[in-house]
Amino acid sequence: MRFKLFSSVVAVILLASATAHAVGEAGVPSQIIPPGARANGMGESFVAIADDATAAWWNPGGLAFLRGRNLALMHSQLVPDLASDVYYEYLGYTNEISDVGTLSFALIYLTYGTSVATNTQGEKLGDFKSWEASGIVTFAIPITDNVGVGLSGKFIHADLAPADLTLEQLDGTGSTVAVDAGVLWKIPKWNLRFGSALTNLGPDITFIDQEQSDPLPLTLRLGVAWQPIHSDVNNFIATFDFEQSLVWLIDSATQTRRSEIYHVGMEYRYINLLAGRLGYVYDQDGDFKDFTYGLGFIYKGRVALDYANVPQAQTLDRVHRWSISVAF
Repeated sequence: MRFKLFSSVVAVILLASATAHAVGEAGVPSQIIPPGARANGMGESFVAIADDATAAWWNPGGLAFLRGRNLALMHSQLVPDLASDVYYEYLGYTNEISDVGTLSFALIYLTYGTSVATNTQGEKLGDFKSWEASGIVTFAIPITDNVGVGLSGKFIHADLAPADLTLEQLDGTGSTVAVDAGVLWKIPKWNLRFGSALTNLGPDITFIDQEQSDPLPLTLRLGVAWQPIHSDVNNFIATFDFEQSLVWLIDSATQTRRSEIYHVGMEYRYINLLAGRLGYVYDQDGDFKDFTYGLGFIYKGRVALDYANVPQAQTLDRVHRWSISVAF
């Protein structure tokens, strides 16, 4: 975007590393930050689980099997070693509609914090704030006892800079819409679950004019989860996700795509009270290969407080993510 020159170190770093394997060439980074501390602690491998109110983001098909009502909230300060006002918020709610399916609503908010605008001589013009927000509506149905499908519609808005700080003297804002679709297949006999999701299918987000537009982070995710231990005392689940960006990168006369990303995770629960999680993310193009881990406390099987510790770029501190989920 052709803004007047401004100093925005926090925003630049966030775009590059809010999630270490982010599709940097795509717009709206808020759509590639994974919600839910439980999922984050498991190596961001959750497509075949998707069993709480973050499922609309991971795999809309998982919502088909959620019963009653569910609420999920996550807060994450993204670059705590650089700024205190750069953070991500997620709020999700699901409601089962008897004999029909499950309806879900979710809100995402990402703020880049306060930036300082300067002119070409380096003189300060003022401070401004940049942010993104999106709303997601999802409906999912079980087409058999063990297969669920879901479809989401999104509205996405980004506000990057005010009009008086752009060369065109127009607001640096953009809006677009997108669709997500997913399916989840359970095989109880073998304690297996398979999931697939296509996310962020929609037109580019445009700022000021068509030449200043960015593609959405169109992504395909495939996952499998295996639960070999399931009892009143011990529960263990292992997961694996494959992630492929479908955004084409144009370089002169060639077109390429980023290499696939692999996610591996596991979770152990004791008497459905305490949970320990470990994961690993392998992203060759992003030069990101590191572990994630997390803990969870579950109260009466209905309220869960979860924590995850995830890495960012090598030059940044690891990030703490907290979330709470409630089933009622």
